[in-house]
Amino acid sequence: MKWLEFLKNWQEVWALLMPLAIILIYRPKGKAVWLIIIYVIFALLLNSLSLFMIDFYYLMPSWTFTGSSPNNNILYNLHSFLRVILLGGFIITVRNYRYTFFLKGLLLAYLVFVILNFSVFESPLFLSTRLFAAESIVLLIMSLSYFIRSILDETEINWLKHPSFIVCSGICLYEAITFFIFLFFYPLVNKDPAFFAVTMKIYSITYVVLCILFAIAFYQYSPLKKQMPMKK
Repeated sequence: MKWLEFLKNWQEVWALLMPLAIILIYRPKGKAVWLIIIYVIFALLLNSLSLFMIDFYYLMPSWTFTGSSPNNNILYNLHSFLRVILLGGFIITVRNYRYTFFLKGLLLAYLVFVILNFSVFESPLFLSTRLFAAESIVLLIMSLSYFIRSILDETEINWLKHPSFIVCSGICLYEAITFFIFLFFYPLVNKDPAFFAVTMKIYSITYVVLCILFAIAFYQYSPLKKQMPMKK
């Protein structure tokens, strides 16, 4: 059925509608949560435009084409960059760390890498597996730093039940899986297209799970949830 095929192809778009709906209905508030909200908005715009370029290629201007189809690689590269900046910024800001300068330095090193990579080694019009690998490394280190600090925390806040713990769990799961997918992206495309198709399905499912966890975290951040009366 055509609508099922449409849902399958646009999975990266409708998945983001879940956290967006929670944002609009429950108005989440909390320290640094605005960074995740901005990420969801930008991700929805970039993914929508990227898939629109592929499905409605006949509406795209000629300058967007590389060969016989529009080139949306720059959108995926930009999405990866914003994911690191916004989600990394959230992890750094949401709580205190003993060695905050290390996480900030890691984010700064990533910025330097991006500038050097696209000014010297690669074109932004080329899907950069280096960029995605760097994204996974940076966000995994930051997420693990959050988990370690939360486990060792001696304050009254139970960070293991905090909404930010759900966000970081989603980030960690997503990056741990997609790191290997994008690391072997081009070898799989060229040598084993069938297995590549399977990895892309895994990627899509992982992204949906990430969006579901963001939606749950946004609900937990909602002041409206705290005001709801408890059932007897």
